[in-house]
Amino acid sequence: MWKLKDDCSEAIIRAQDQINIKNGCHLCLPETAIVFFMSVGVDYLCQTQRAKLLPEPFPRFLNRCPVWEIPEMGLCFLDGGRGAPQAADTMETLNVLGVRNVVAVGMCGAFDRKVAPGDIIIPNKVFVEEGTSLHYYEQIDNAQPDEDLLSIASSMQIGKSFPTVSTDAVYRQTFEKECLWREKGAVGVDMECSAVFSVAKYLGMRAVALLMVSDIHPEKPEDPRWEWRMTKDMRCHLAQQGLELARRIKDRK
Repeated sequence: MWKLKDDCSEAIIRAQDQINIKNGCHLCLPETAIVFFMSVGVDYLCQTQRAKLLPEPFPRFLNRCPVWEIPEMGLCFLDGGRGAPQAADTMETLNVLGVRNVVAVGMCGAFDRKVAPGDIIIPNKVFVEEGTSLHYYEQIDNAQPDEDLLSIASSMQIGKSFPTVSTDAVYRQTFEKECLWREKGAVGVDMECSAVFSVAKYLGMRAVALLMVSDIHPEKPEDPRWEWRMTKDMRCHLAQQGLELARRIKDRK
């Protein structure tokens, strides 16, 4: 428990203050954003859509970055960074800049044979094994997507809906721990998704995620070691599905 039960004091660093520090940022973003937690996604949309680079960088605390808009669709997109702290930073900043709906697009390593490389997972629950969410909630076992956005994503029939896990410790995904994750029904692990969902709920935003299986973990030490399976074509396909989901969310308003 890292969030203090009776702590009603104000945060020292706030997204609004950070935006003002960055030379008085004047960005005003559309209500729906695609946030990539992988490479290639941003480049793919820049190459395939009439994307407009906005005149000011995205003013988050951890590493400002470019942000693009697709005016005819009423959408924006950017790279969300890597790991739960930067994901939360991105969500807090998006919230101040007017975004209400977030489609998170990224990858996960799978530890259950229910899924295979290239499969898209639409997480219906993400177990919290990252530390960022514990600063927003006194107790939190798992974080969930917005029910309406999850329904829209599931209706597209592009993926499988399973629980997943988010962790901070890439090198502590042990065989025993992954066995426990399987027993809880989870099939894959990433670094950001639970923070995206938990921070979205805390701020009154809506979020959903598409995660593509990039590799399969061995279930026993004697099994063949994991191999990276994600290709550029797979990333482009996932980015296209993220765009289609964001467009459906925007049109469903």
